[in-house]
Amino acid sequence: MELVAMAMGIVPAHGLLGYLTEDWTIDWVGLVVAGVPIALYWRGHIQLMRALPEGAERAGYERRSALMVGAMLALVVGLLSPIASWSMVYQWVHMIWHLDLMIVAPPLFVLADPWGEIVRGVPAGIRSAVRRWWQGLARSRPLARAWRVASSPWSAVVAFDAAMWVWHLPAPFDWAMASSGRMELMMLSFLLTGVWMWYVAVDPNPHRHHESPIVRFAHMVIVSMSCMILAIVLGLSQEPWYAAYAVWMGKLRTLSLEADQQIAAGILWVFGAVPWFIAGVVTLRDFLTDEQRGMVDAVTAFRNFTLRKVRRPQALDARQAAGR
Repeated sequence: MELVAMAMGIVPAHGLLGYLTEDWTIDWVGLVVAGVPIALYWRGHIQLMRALPEGAERAGYERRSALMVGAMLALVVGLLSPIASWSMVYQWVHMIWHLDLMIVAPPLFVLADPWGEIVRGVPAGIRSAVRRWWQGLARSRPLARAWRVASSPWSAVVAFDAAMWVWHLPAPFDWAMASSGRMELMMLSFLLTGVWMWYVAVDPNPHRHHESPIVRFAHMVIVSMSCMILAIVLGLSQEPWYAAYAVWMGKLRTLSLEADQQIAAGILWVFGAVPWFIAGVVTLRDFLTDEQRGMVDAVTAFRNFTLRKVRRPQALDARQAAGR
């Protein structure tokens, strides 16, 4: 099997400093995919800062820009640092790479709430053309129906879990390891589904939440349990899953395949499953805090969640009212 790592020409590192300073690479596809919206964000952010006076609103945008810087640093780790090269040698490094793009960068990006600045950063002519094109698509009922399904929080749960499970199965994983293009496809799916799912979990704008905190908590528990089950299955397996790593048993590897896989499973359990559970607990805490302040009615919200009724079509109600 020809691995991507062979084409990278990894140089054996000497000491911790060597691992940090050598084998840096550039993922041009990832840089374009992530760099374009980030560049638009900073263009729109600078324009917004010039227009806003000093005050709490301006300080809020500055705090969010700090979160964007954190997301950019996480992407630098995933797209440029030696972690990409050494992930072809060690499975546990590969797992850290996955989690960096699914668990670390996405929530920072979502909490930065960059959507307004990204739109503002698009040139006016292009923005107007895209708006007209989008409005035209919105008038299509099939496309509108498909968009409602695709933008559903449950679709985010399914997409995230599918990306996590499918790419960690032996055949798709080994298939991706044999080509740089396939590896980029894998990492892009991790990043996009991570942003999608974290948008459901920690969207900083409460006015965009279309489901109750109880349902959002259920979303995060499902994702957390999915990561935990995958970690258990991977860690308790009697044999190594991935044939790709058997190629690199020479001077670059210092771990057995079994130990490497068990460490990767432990990393997935702790840093993949636990953050989702913590996010769910924070969601419930905020919900109960709002209930104590009298802002929401927790009992009614829970009753509506557990005893949800199917509403009759308005046409049927109208006919019955006319009959009376």
